[in-house]
Amino acid sequence: MVSARGAEYGWREVTFHRDPDRTRGPRQGPSRAARGRAASPVIGLQQALGNRGTGQVLARRPAAGQGTLEHSVRIGRLGPVEVKESNAADWASHKADAADLVITTVKGRHSKELQRLADGRTRVDRIEVQAVTGQNSWVIVTFKNAVITGYEADPGGKTESWTATRFDGVDIKRTSIGTPRP
Repeated sequence: MVSARGAEYGWREVTFHRDPDRTRGPRQGPSRAARGRAASPVIGLQQALGNRGTGQVLARRPAAGQGTLEHSVRIGRLGPVEVKESNAADWASHKADAADLVITTVKGRHSKELQRLADGRTRVDRIEVQAVTGQNSWVIVTFKNAVITGYEADPGGKTESWTATRFDGVDIKRTSIGTPRP
């Protein structure tokens, strides 16, 4: 106990606690935790714009006319594309008779590129099929190094069917927020 400090306030003795992070002399600059927080780009943005401005910048705004798709596919850099029908559920449930990915998608801006890939039997590094499986759950089935074949447009012009074959591997990821609910 040291009595030198605090005497001017009427205290007879003042207790000092040792700080293990403290080096000799007073601290210079912000604490280690504050330096880590300041290094975050979001904190820097928040300090520049304030809480409200940061919230507006970080808020997710979907592109005009685009909502979240319950069933979608990404073909390399193309997508997300709405899926009308597929056998991805067979892959997710590990059915033995699932040999190729057979899928029907909605036609759109991606269609010409998809037809070019199928006609050239071009290998695509990854095809990700995502499906919502419950209120708070979804599954993503990723086909690695697949070849797209059999592109066929619907005579009505609204959908297209194609197949992904000769892929090197399949990765299945199930995700849920909390306990999965049907």
